[in-house]
Amino acid sequence: MKAVDLVEKLKEKNLSLSSMESVTGGLFASYITSVPGASKIFKGSLVSYCDEIKTKFGVKSETITTKGAISEECAKEMTILASRYFQTDISVSFTGNAGPDASEEKPIGLNYVAIKIKDTLYTYKLELEGEREDIREKLVSFAFKTILEKIA
Repeated sequence: MKAVDLVEKLKEKNLSLSSMESVTGGLFASYITSVPGASKIFKGSLVSYCDEIKTKFGVKSETITTKGAISEECAKEMTILASRYFQTDISVSFTGNAGPDASEEKPIGLNYVAIKIKDTLYTYKLELEGEREDIREKLVSFAFKTILEKIA
């Protein structure tokens, strides 16, 4: 799946999109904004690469300390916050570990993606293999494909 497919489908359905990214570091937003006309559907993204920014943006400190930034709970909070802040129909968040070093004593390749479409929240735990960039690319591709399937 490509960003252009998602942008075109969102334009067709008149749906807006936002993201809050950690592990992907803005890669999702970069792909979306590389598509001409994406400004019709994409409102913005926040790259919350460190825990301090996640909590400043509204992720509960308790979530970070008890579950970790690499958790389903953190991914859920991130996408809900993005949806509220950017006031979009659809939001997506990415949090996880692409390596090369493990963090939070969680394995490299463990990632969470949360997608909120209107009032429905979906979360996905992905255990991915590959180099750092491969994992980040797989996460973004997964989000494109999943959002497209959900709004088809």
